[in-house]
Amino acid sequence: MYRIAICDDEINVCTGLEEMLQKIMQEFNVQFEIEPWFSGERLCQDLDAGNRYELIFLDIQMLTLNGIDVGKLIRNDLNDFKTQIVYISYHKDYAIHLFKTQPLDFLVKPLAYDAVKDVIRTFLKLEEKKKVFFEYHIGNNYYKQPCDDIVYLQSDDKKIQMILFQEKKEFYGKLKTIMSQLPSNFLQIHQSFAVNQDYVKEYAYEKVTMINGHTLSISRPYRNIVREKLIRKKEGGGK
Repeated sequence: MYRIAICDDEINVCTGLEEMLQKIMQEFNVQFEIEPWFSGERLCQDLDAGNRYELIFLDIQMLTLNGIDVGKLIRNDLNDFKTQIVYISYHKDYAIHLFKTQPLDFLVKPLAYDAVKDVIRTFLKLEEKKKVFFEYHIGNNYYKQPCDDIVYLQSDDKKIQMILFQEKKEFYGKLKTIMSQLPSNFLQIHQSFAVNQDYVKEYAYEKVTMINGHTLSISRPYRNIVREKLIRKKEGGGK
């Protein structure tokens, strides 16, 4: 069951998008529930109360608290990087200002059915990735970690630090061996670093900045392939 929120102060937009989503989810044979919100403030109150959604459609131009501010609250105040955000607006010019909140997509009003369906298709693919686990052991105990929770991995001699959103875990292993066990969205950028591409906030030729603010070096042997893969991912060309 997926929980989806629509936040737009135009009731007809909420109603129209809700009808589209109902048809699309039925086409994909996916269980869901949709919650409409007509102001950013009311949605934020709901989120502050601990309620969470897998996907939120956010109107950018609302009367008081706009969609960008709501997105910042989700990412910065609630430290929630799992909820997928899709911004919607009548104006294309907003798209360039949205990258800091790591949106899934940006749709221009009036919303087209096929465009919304493409967003849902991408969303469902990303949700499937969350079901992939990485297995490791500490001593005689074995553990399973959802790959979607891993921001990056750091090798320090024979020890691996697995950096998650709220904590880090340590175990013994070799990064090269671990890379063969991880899904394709993980990318080695250095002899000591492998990053989850979904959580790269900013790319530069010699470094990447992750969504948790950590800056990691890209070593010279990896720079060309890292550049190609990250740019291709941002352009929607896959891994």
